[in-house]
Parts: sequence; C-alpha cells; structure tokens
Amino acid sequence: MRIKDILYWRVYYKILQLCVRLFYYLPVNKRKIVLMHDFGNAYGDSPKFIAEEIIRRGLPYDIVWLVNNMSYSFPKPIRKVKLSHIKSVYELATAKVIITTMKGRCNLKKKKNQFFMYVPHGQIGAKFVERQAGTTLNTEYINGSKWHSSVSDLFISSSKLFTEEMLTWYWYDGEVMECGLPRNDIFFHYTPNDVKRIKTEVGVPENVKIVLYGPTFRNEKSNDPYAINTDRLLTALEQKTGDKWIFLFRAHPNFVWYGKPAFEYSDKVMDVTNYPDMQDLLLISDVLISDYSSAMFDFNLMHRPVFLFTKDIEAYQKMRGLKDWYFKVPFPFCHNNDELVSAIANYNEQEYRQKCAEFDKFYGNLETGTASQQIVDRLETIMR
Repeated sequence: MRIKDILYWRVYYKILQLCVRLFYYLPVNKRKIVLMHDFGNAYGDSPKFIAEEIIRRGLPYDIVWLVNNMSYSFPKPIRKVKLSHIKSVYELATAKVIITTMKGRCNLKKKKNQFFMYVPHGQIGAKFVERQAGTTLNTEYINGSKWHSSVSDLFISSSKLFTEEMLTWYWYDGEVMECGLPRNDIFFHYTPNDVKRIKTEVGVPENVKIVLYGPTFRNEKSNDPYAINTDRLLTALEQKTGDKWIFLFRAHPNFVWYGKPAFEYSDKVMDVTNYPDMQDLLLISDVLISDYSSAMFDFNLMHRPVFLFTKDIEAYQKMRGLKDWYFKVPFPFCHNNDELVSAIANYNEQEYRQKCAEFDKFYGNLETGTASQQIVDRLETIMR
C-alpha cells in the first residue's frame, strides 16, 4: 500500500471515531434494528433468518444490514449500508437493537437505551476459544472481544455445553437465551422443493448424492491438511450405496488461499466456497466431512453421517488446543485417506445413531427449529 493510501485511511479512521463520539448524542430510533454478519462479508447465517422472520410477521421495523460489498442482494425492506462508512456509524448510533455474529469491536459508543445481541456464527466448536485460548489469540482480537462482551445484553446459545462455555470463557456474565441458532431452523422445516431449488442454484444434478467437505481454517501455509483423495472417496461412497456421488468443497471464511487450489475441480469435484449460505449446502448434502468445525453439530441435527478428516490433529492441537470432550464425539476420526475409506465401508447407521443419542445427552442440545420465532418474540418485547 502506498504512503498516500496509508495516510488517507488513518485520517478516515480518525474521522469515523470522531463521528462515533458525536453521533452518541443523536436520539435512538425505537424501530430500527441493525444486523451484521461476519464483519459485513455476506447476507446469511442467523441474522438472515431473524430478518426474514421479522418480514414474515410484517413488523414495522427499519431493518439495516451493514455490508462490505454493496452488490449483495437483499429482500425488501432490508436496507443495506456500506460498513465502515460514516453512514454505518450513524445507523449503529441510532439503532434500538444491534445484532452481530462475530466477537469484536464495531464503530459504536453504546447508549443505555440500546440493546446489543450476540448470536454466535456457529455452535460450540472443538478448539479453545476466547480466554481459554490464551496467547494463541492476538491482543487486538482479545481487546475487541472484551469490548463486545462488555456491551452485550444478551447471548444466544444452542446447547447447555455452549452456555457453560460462554459464562466461563467469554468475559461475559450477562443473560444467555437458550433457544438454538436461527440458522439451524431450516433443518427442521425444509421441503423437497427447497432442496431442489438449492441444488439448481449450486449447479448440482438432482439425481446425485452429495458429500460436502467443510473444514475449518489453519494458520499454516499449506494445503496438506485438506488432502482428501476425492477419487477414492467417491468410489467408496458409490460402492457403499450404489448411488452416484459428487464432492463439494467449502472453505472456511477465514481461510487464506496459499498457492495452488486444494483440489482439481471437475463435474464431480466442485468448489462452493463462494456460495453465500453454508446452511443451504448442509441441507442438500447426504454426508459431511469436517474436522474441528462446529458444522458437525449443525449437520447432525438431520441425523446424517459425519466423518472427521483429522490428518493434522496433533499439530492442530499444539497450535490452538482441543477440548477434552472433542475426543468423545460420536463421529469417526479419520487420520488419513485409508481410514476415511474404511470408515465409510464399515458405516452402520443403527450403531452411529445410538452413539449420537448418547453424546447428545452430554452436549445438551437446545435446537428445536423455533429459534427465529423465539428471538423475534423477544425483539418485539424489546422494541416496545
């Protein structure tokens, strides 16, 4: 970046911070809700389902979505506003309710009559988080997370285990609403037409089965941890089921692409990283392969098989740490392609479901498909 550009952004940032302080004195619009997901990188996740429940009810709210890319399409009456522009500072300063999915600071000096809600972007994960992760997190993130917890009025939880973690490690001691995540409601209410529509959008034929590979990110500059042999995998699935299969790869939003792509793409191996909604991809998939990602718990709500490809488990544990309970999940651990193929060949649905039911008791699952309804019920109370 040129010196001229650096100076420009420094000045612009100072102007934003001045606006934060000045806009603090503006009145709150009692019907305005501001939503933000993944620091403005998409229209999706739980805020999408909250917004669409508000629209379905016909509630007279001013719904604002802060976004980086203004080319994203949004249903009416959602207003999209460019994140990190002065207009976004104004929207935050005058909102009655602010809902985010990420832990971090935003351009806001919160007022007493504003309500700040945190809806996690996923269920509880395997790796250490927040205060538990210690020095593996940088100071900027820690400070942002502490600020976020200090201004939050409500956390949303999807399991008893997650509630315990939030109150233990998230620098937070406020209210936790145990209702599940709105983004997971789709797994309880979908129709065959929903599946057909999403497959068409993704470009997948209707008559094939789908195995989705959705790993979390690593810090290392290598594709080696993701080295699934797609030919062997698809052959194993076809031999097990007698159906035709296709492989979809969905990289984590934080994944930084180093060097060559992780896979050679074809009509049977597709990259769906840029598809905006992970839940849609989970919904149309018949098998999920993941690793340390909370996507395993989302997918398991549909009682479909999950396999964990953990080729780098020792290195990952040293890098970020893995919780003790992770090693007790009911999903087969596969440390290489031989073990992955073997796990598929030996998969027994009855035994698998029994293990999932046993783990579910420990996990304390709270998902019922009504999270969007419960949260919007709460919003109606807050807005009144």
